[in-house]
Amino acid sequence: MMWEQYFYKLTDRQRVEIVKCLVESLGVSIADIARAAGVSKMAVSNWVRGVNAPQVDRLIALHSAMPETVARCLPEPPAGRLEVDMALSTLARAARDPALRDYILQQLETLFPGQIRRQLAYRVEREDIEAFRGRLLSEGVAKETADEYLRYLVKFLSAAGWVISPDTVQRVYAIETPHVRRKTAVALKRFIDTVVRTREPQLAALLYDAFTTPKVKARNNFRVPSLEEVKKVWEETSKISPCAAAVWGIMAETGVRLDHLLRARLDGLQLDRRRLLLGETEGPKRQPLVFLTEGAARYLRDVYLPWRERFCRMLRLSTDKLFPCREETLYQWLREARQRAGLPWLEPKLLRKFVAQWLLDRGVDVADIAVLQGRSLPGGLAVTVEHYIADFERRLRAVFEQHALRVFP
Repeated sequence: MMWEQYFYKLTDRQRVEIVKCLVESLGVSIADIARAAGVSKMAVSNWVRGVNAPQVDRLIALHSAMPETVARCLPEPPAGRLEVDMALSTLARAARDPALRDYILQQLETLFPGQIRRQLAYRVEREDIEAFRGRLLSEGVAKETADEYLRYLVKFLSAAGWVISPDTVQRVYAIETPHVRRKTAVALKRFIDTVVRTREPQLAALLYDAFTTPKVKARNNFRVPSLEEVKKVWEETSKISPCAAAVWGIMAETGVRLDHLLRARLDGLQLDRRRLLLGETEGPKRQPLVFLTEGAARYLRDVYLPWRERFCRMLRLSTDKLFPCREETLYQWLREARQRAGLPWLEPKLLRKFVAQWLLDRGVDVADIAVLQGRSLPGGLAVTVEHYIADFERRLRAVFEQHALRVFP
C-alpha cells in the first residue's frame, strides 16, 4: 500500500486521533513518539491536546519507525464502491440460507432502523411487465418463448404479492413440480437482470444472487407407468372431479400436452366424429387435433359436459374454454388423486412418454407417433387445420383405433 497516499487522505482530526491513541490507549511515551517522528516533545504534546495536527511527513516517519504499533491506531480507510459491491455479493450469497438471511436483516436494521425491509423489496408494476416483454422480443426471443416467460413470471408474482424481495424469491423453492420450479426461477432471474437492474442496480444484484436456479434431473431419468397405474389414478380423479378425470383420461389415451387441453375450446369438441380440434398449428409444439376413444366420448357426453354446464352456471362463468377449471385447482386435484392412488411420482408430463412407449411396443411407426402427439409435422406444412385433417386424419385415425389404449371405462 502507498502509505503516503493513505496519510494524505486523513483529516486533521484523524491524524490527531492517531497520536492520542498511541499515548492514551497503547501507552507509548511522548519522548518515543518525538524521537520517531523527528520533532520535539512539546510538538507531540500539542498533537495530543489537539492544538494542532501532525504533518503528514511526520506521521509517515512515525509509521516507518514503529509500523505495527501505529497500524493499531489507524482509522479504517473509506470504503470504495468496489468494496461495497463485494460486500453486497457476499451478503446475497449468505442470504440464501434462511437463518443467515434473518441475521443479516437484523444487523442491517440496526444500521438503518426501519428502512431495510422496505428498501430490499421491489414492487413490480404493470409497466415493468410490458417492458420485460418488449425487451425479450427486442433481443430476438420468439413470441411463444416470451409468452412462456411471462406466464411463469406473472403466476409467481401473483402468489408473492407482486413484490420481489430476499424473502419472496425463496418461494421458488416451494414450487412442487421440478420443471415449473426451474422455469419460474429462470423467468424471475431474467426479469431481475433486464428490468430491475435498469431501475435499481444495487437491489437487483442482491435479489439476483438471493436464490439459485434449481436443477432438474437428467432427461430420460424416469419410470414409464403401467396401464394399471394410469387407470388407478383415473379412478381417483373421477371421485374428485369430472374435470380432473376428463383431462387425465384424455392425456393418458392420446399423450396430448396439458397446456393444449387447457386452451381447447368447447366448439372444438366433435363427439359425433370422436375428435377434439385443438387448433395448435403454430410454434414448435403443434397439435391440431386429438382423436377420442369410445369411452372418452361417452364420458364427456354423459358425465363431464353436464357437470361443466352446472359448474359454469353455479360460478356464473361465461367462457368458451372446454375445461374452465382453474389451472392451479386442476393441478391440486391431480396431485391429490396421485397421492390417493399411492403414485405421487406419476406426474402428468409422464403420460406423453407412456402413450409413446405403448404405441412403440405395438409396432406403430415412429413418424405416426410423432404426428399423433404433435411432436413434428411434415416439412413445409403451412395450411389450415381443415386441410391438415383432410390430408392425414384417415391414416392417423386408423392407427389410433387399432392401437390406442383405453383408460375410460
